[in-house]
Amino acid sequence: MKILLMKIFLFFRKKPPTPKTPVFNVTGMRTPLIDPKPPEGEEEFVKLMCNYAEEVMGFLPDPLLVMAMSPKILQEFAEFLSGYESHPRLSSDLLAVLRYLVAAKNDCRYCVTTSEAIMISQMNIELDDLRKAQDDPSTFPFPAKEKTLLLLVLKMVLEPDDVEKGDLEKAYKLGWTDTDIYEAANYAVRNLAVDLLLKAYKIDGQGAFA
Repeated sequence: MKILLMKIFLFFRKKPPTPKTPVFNVTGMRTPLIDPKPPEGEEEFVKLMCNYAEEVMGFLPDPLLVMAMSPKILQEFAEFLSGYESHPRLSSDLLAVLRYLVAAKNDCRYCVTTSEAIMISQMNIELDDLRKAQDDPSTFPFPAKEKTLLLLVLKMVLEPDDVEKGDLEKAYKLGWTDTDIYEAANYAVRNLAVDLLLKAYKIDGQGAFA
């Protein structure tokens, strides 16, 4: 457990403090089906995680409270996020928009509203651009290279049977590698899994456990 605590500490410590706390405007939230608690004996780990997450992000994301029911899964997810935060080729903006659009297509209220609040307050992304992209992802103001990867990954995750060799070749021509494509798709799929569990537990917005 000491190794686990240190990994979580290092993951959060290396990220700079968030200058602005997002404003979450969520209405009509249902009562969650669970009141997540850590396993007996893991309370100190959860307390440490919560303190650092809130310090760095400006708020404590509800999904972390859910994941804390399984410290092993929480550890794996923290390591997963850490790897993508320092990814040399996939930008934080690309990953954020990808996460947002997958959540929107999956109708995950928590992830949509929380992502909007974070991207507007911390990343200077316009709400109109996000809402338009829900209907047509190609409208999002990304450079051609990032937009191509965005559209490809959305197709891979949301319409996998329709992916063709030509879709991959478009990405290759703009400099994306198979590794880039796979890692971006893997990121989207992992976040989709989180979306599904939040929907199942009826966690509709940040502050559901307040």
